Amino acid sequence: MEIQNKATRIRLFNIGTPQMRAFHMSWFAFFLCFFAWFGIAPLMKVVRDEMSLTKEQIGWCIIGSVSVTVLARLFIGWLCDRIGPRLAYTWLLLLGSVPVMCIGFANDYTTFLCFRIAIGAIGASFVITQYHTSIMFAPNCVGTANATSAGWGNLGGGVTQLVMPLFFATFVGTLGFSNAIGWRAAMFGSIRDYCG
Repeated sequence: MEIQNKATRIRLFNIGTPQMRAFHMSWFAFFLCFFAWFGIAPLMKVVRDEMSLTKEQIGWCIIGSVSVTVLARLFIGWLCDRIGPRLAYTWLLLLGSVPVMCIGFANDYTTFLCFRIAIGAIGASFVITQYHTSIMFAPNCVGTANATSAGWGNLGGGVTQLVMPLFFATFVGTLGFSNAIGWRAAMFGSIRDYCG
């Protein structure tokens, strides 16, 4: 049943309605964004050793990545109001993939910091997911829809903790890459998965 084109039930295995398609596409896009946002984190020890980064420099990379997310979320909320969540997500995914790939080209602290800050913008995906599910579900289930899509999306940040070390180990252990090339190849490999 629908109220003003809003679903009144969450049927996880039904993709026949626009609301459930939006639900699944939103949480999955959110998952991909958080996977990409946190993709470098499990590889930081290798990056730190290769680039001789200090603890303070790593701290600034984290601060920069989180700080830009605050600004990006303000902008993406405005953008959702103007062009809608589907186009906003499309552009965020396309533009967000660029710094994720380019971080593999970083060769010093400054370039690494710039790419890390740019990657932080994909944290705005949270806003799009919440916006999209809020307009697709009725008041009797919108809270559950928002909580479920946010939870499954946030899972991307945890899955990256398992997957990125496996990517790295494959490139270094199986294919014989050096650590310096291995973490870069892992980031390129993750972007291939990110883009589908």
